[in-house]
Amino acid sequence: MAASSNVARPIYPYQIRNNASGVAQGDRKLEKATQTFLQGTPVQVDVAGATGFLIACPTMSSAATAIIAGMSQEPGHNLTTSGVGLVLTTGFKPPNQPSANVYPIGAPLSDGTCGLWVGDDTTIFVGIYGDSATAANAVLAQAQVNAIRGLTKDGGNNFWYVDNNITTVGTGACVEILFLIDPVGTLNGRVAFRITHAAQQQNV
Repeated sequence: MAASSNVARPIYPYQIRNNASGVAQGDRKLEKATQTFLQGTPVQVDVAGATGFLIACPTMSSAATAIIAGMSQEPGHNLTTSGVGLVLTTGFKPPNQPSANVYPIGAPLSDGTCGLWVGDDTTIFVGIYGDSATAANAVLAQAQVNAIRGLTKDGGNNFWYVDNNITTVGTGACVEILFLIDPVGTLNGRVAFRITHAAQQQNV
């Protein structure tokens, strides 16, 4: 059977618990070169490469690979050099100012960093339920509440979903489903989840 495809959506904060501010904790990290991840996808400070720069999470297939700093607030900037922003210009040059540039109005700045929603114990995220083995199995059930599951990149649209097929830490389970947002019986319904403490890279 085929895996879920073209069902995932960006993952973003849904609720904050035990936090007087009621606001999800955000952070900005220096981004590694050539990153093209989408907004609302899991990111980490490079574990395998130990570069110290923010990257898209690799395929989460074990406890060692299921390490998450948080969910990206914006797409990767495809930087030429790690941690160095891109110069966004219109091509116009101010007269008599050889080092000046005219920046496009409304363009997002590129300063070499990328924003993320920190994966901590207080932030509850919302994601789509999918299945990396059999798409038809991604149906919401009450028994999924408080179960651990993995996160998998959707091969159809490159966003990520909560994976019904990953159920153990050893195979990459890294989130705990706290409650169902859509009704029981919904195919590819929304679930509210937190990143498990063991999978939190920043452990804040």
